[in-house]
Amino acid sequence: MFFSFSLFRQPTTAPEFLESREQFLPFRAEILLERMLRDSRLNDEERQLLSRLRQTLSEKFHAEYHTLLESLKQDFVPFDPDCETLAEPEYSAEELQTIQLRLYANIRRVLQIGNYRELTREQLEECLELQPIGGLSVSVDVDDFDEFHVYYRGIRKQEEVEKVLFFLKRTRWITLLKRVFVIARFKQKYGGRLLMKMFKDVPVENIKIIAPKVKLKMPVFDRVKIGGSVLGSLITPLSKLIFAFTFSWIYFFVILIGLTIAAVKGILSFLNSKTKYMHRFSSNLYFSNLSNNGAALTTLLDAAEEQEVKETLLSYYILLVSPNCELTLQELDANTENWLEEQFHHCLDFEVNDAVRKLSEKNFIEISYRDTVTKATLKV
Repeated sequence: MFFSFSLFRQPTTAPEFLESREQFLPFRAEILLERMLRDSRLNDEERQLLSRLRQTLSEKFHAEYHTLLESLKQDFVPFDPDCETLAEPEYSAEELQTIQLRLYANIRRVLQIGNYRELTREQLEECLELQPIGGLSVSVDVDDFDEFHVYYRGIRKQEEVEKVLFFLKRTRWITLLKRVFVIARFKQKYGGRLLMKMFKDVPVENIKIIAPKVKLKMPVFDRVKIGGSVLGSLITPLSKLIFAFTFSWIYFFVILIGLTIAAVKGILSFLNSKTKYMHRFSSNLYFSNLSNNGAALTTLLDAAEEQEVKETLLSYYILLVSPNCELTLQELDANTENWLEEQFHHCLDFEVNDAVRKLSEKNFIEISYRDTVTKATLKV
């Protein structure tokens, strides 16, 4: 089955579901800590406390994620299309299904921790319907796959200058998905292998480049232009060829040679245009691809580990500068979002429940719930 969308260039807007606030913190932990330490409400002891916490969190989360990464890599081996080792164990169909379910569950958990959101079937089709950059028509083939899942994280607007006609140019805004993670599983008749890929800075209207299998088509305008040019160059020689056939064999062969040259010229024009679009597609793919399969797992876990550190550190800091270290969950959430907007002019949806849970699990705070009130005693 192919999803095929194309035709003429039109201005596009991002789908409405992409306009919601994201939960990913697009700042390094070191940058967050630097801004925190500038706070005049902190004394020297509290600044040292935050610095120690940053180091402690990194060590704790790194140990946890290293163990998880080893488990994921082990479960991925039976499905890895890049596996080059020998004497691997053979698994029954039931064992493979168990391993696969465990692998999927752990990957989805890491994606959730890393603040990735999954595109539903309807959302993916809505993105695929958008006109791609440059008018290139791309069909996405999913017939070879039993499963095809797309996750994204981070949405940015970027200004783009494009050529409209000759020397005329226009400026417009495009929506970029900063990170895209793809999981695709081949059907059993194709080996049942898994593909995992991570991309960066993917324009929503050009999201087709993430698909494992695509078919390129030349835009209608270019096909009409090339076809019209070839047809125009052939009509006159064809009429002359018919006329020459009845009068002179020499004239006939001269016209035939000219007709052949025109046909070859048209074919070369078509091939050059096709090569141009192939180059554009491969360039987009080359510069957008971050990692594949096992390397994609490592990249994914590194980002999730960093996100855990940032969320936990930020929650601790907001509690630390609050009077009596006491806030409701709603106040902690609002204060954190306001601080981020004040410091970085960036509006996001902070995951307060998850952050407080992690602080409690790591024994950095003690929490007692009375209605909606969270009381924290800092213990680092």
